[in-house]
Amino acid sequence: MPNQKVLVTCPSSDPTTRFISAWAEMTIERMKAKGFHVFPLFNERANRKETESMLKKHSPELVFLNGHGNSDCVTGHNQEILIKANDNEQLLANSITYALSCSSGKTLGPKAVERGTRAYIGYENEFIFFISKEKIRHPEEDKTAEMFLGPANHVVLSLAKGHTVREACSDARKYFYQNVRKLLTSEVSPDEKQYIRFLLWNMQNLVAHGDTATKALIIPRPSFVV
Repeated sequence: MPNQKVLVTCPSSDPTTRFISAWAEMTIERMKAKGFHVFPLFNERANRKETESMLKKHSPELVFLNGHGNSDCVTGHNQEILIKANDNEQLLANSITYALSCSSGKTLGPKAVERGTRAYIGYENEFIFFISKEKIRHPEEDKTAEMFLGPANHVVLSLAKGHTVREACSDARKYFYQNVRKLLTSEVSPDEKQYIRFLLWNMQNLVAHGDTATKALIIPRPSFVV
C-alpha cells in the first residue's frame, strides 16, 4: 500500500469554495481508500499559518490546493493568501502541486518550479464552472458542477493511480472533452449548450510546469531473494 503524504486545502467561505471543497472531500476519501496519508485542512484551517506549518512538518509528496487565486497566488478560507510567488513558494519544494484555482499556472507555477517544486499543475487563466441552484446545499449531488469538477479532480485521482504528471493532465483533458461530446450528442437546453465553450476553456488552460514525467505514487520494484 502507498504511504505517500498528501496535503489538501478545503476552504469553505463562499459558494465557489464550498463547491470545490465538497468535491475535493470526495477525492480525499478515494485517496484514503487507496492508502494515502491525507492531511486535509477544512474550512477555517485552510489558512496560511496551518498550510505553512503542515508543509514544513510533513513535506507531502502531493499538494492539492483548492481556492480562489490569481496569476501569482492561491488563497484559502476567506481568501487568505496561502502560497504566493516570490514569497513562500519554496515550501512546495520536492512536491507535485495541483492548484484548482484561477490563473496560478501562469506565474506561481513557474516560480514554484524554480524554487524546487518537482511539478506544478494549474490553470493559466480562470477556471470556470457552473452549478445548479437547487443543489446549492448539496454540491456533491450537482450534476452540472460534476461536468467541470469531475475532470478537475481527476488530475489528483490519476496521480494517485501512479500516472505521471503528463498522463494525469492528459487524462483530465480527455475527461473534459468527453463531457463536451456528451453535450454535443445529447438533447440539451440552450443553457446547457453554453457549457461546451467553458469546458473547452478549462481543458485548454490546464498546464503543467516542471518535470512532467514525475509521479506522486512511487511503486517499488519487486525484490527477489536468491
